[in-house]
Amino acid sequence: MFKFWKGREGKNNSVSESSAAIGNNMHEETEEQIVELKGRNIQRFVAPVIGLTVLDLAEKNEVDWNSFCKRGTCARCRCHVSEGLEYLSPPNEAEKKRLDPEEIDEGYRLGCQTKLERIGAISIKHAPYF
Repeated sequence: MFKFWKGREGKNNSVSESSAAIGNNMHEETEEQIVELKGRNIQRFVAPVIGLTVLDLAEKNEVDWNSFCKRGTCARCRCHVSEGLEYLSPPNEAEKKRLDPEEIDEGYRLGCQTKLERIGAISIKHAPYF
């Protein structure tokens, strides 16, 4: 599904190599696979950054992803992972407290709590309650 994006250069929808070092080099960036982020009005195919949350990745790439608290309580960053759940961190306590077990089973997560742990094809859509 994402093979046609591999190797594309010069487009505004991928992360530049100069932004690979975030903070004190705690995050690893690669363009081998692509993450699809669908906001309310903006959809981008971006390079994954290991260790970043879905919300941080969306904000870094200017995808319109609503958020408020970044602690896992408001659920404004709630999203649906349609592909690539296995490449993301497992649900943490904040997600288990805020989301119903059925939602988690269906692929719903909190963008502020869900981190990219491995490289792979991932597709995530912003899906807040309101």
